[in-house]
Amino acid sequence: MKALSKIALVASVALSSFGAIAGEISNSTVSGSFANNQATASNATALQHIGVTFGNGKITNSYIDATGAGNYATGTNSLAHQDVGRALPGGTMDNVWVFGGGATNWSSGSSSVANQQIGSVENGLMKDTTVDGRYAFNVASGTSAVATQEIGKVTNGVIKNSYISGYGAVNSASGANSTAEQKIGVVN
Repeated sequence: MKALSKIALVASVALSSFGAIAGEISNSTVSGSFANNQATASNATALQHIGVTFGNGKITNSYIDATGAGNYATGTNSLAHQDVGRALPGGTMDNVWVFGGGATNWSSGSSSVANQQIGSVENGLMKDTTVDGRYAFNVASGTSAVATQEIGKVTNGVIKNSYISGYGAVNSASGANSTAEQKIGVVN
């Protein structure tokens, strides 16, 4: 009986994973305003996804709001990863409003990593879209810390008829041998 239960569990996980392969958000509002996600201790990982599609993801005619959302990881080798309004990979974002104003992503501790991505598409098209990352805040602190902030970024694709703002956005890495990289309205 235990073997049958395990097989059923594996099958249900596999099917639910398969269902997420081609994600789509359309004609919808996703609100993660002031959502708070935290992980603490050595090797802590905090992953926050608000309005994100995976596997040929498509977001159309929708509003994604992560006003003041917070994601925090503390401890040696900690990782804080915050996604707001992303279509991954082979994605499309068409007639979408992504607001990550005041969103905060923070990782602290030796070798900590903070990745914040607001309004992005991988291998696809961003069209007639507004990405507003005003006052978004991304910080990694500690020896060899790495902070990467991307607002309105398309990888291997096109940005067309869109408005992207990173007004007042902060990306910071502090500590010996630290690295900070900020990209706003970038296609690469």
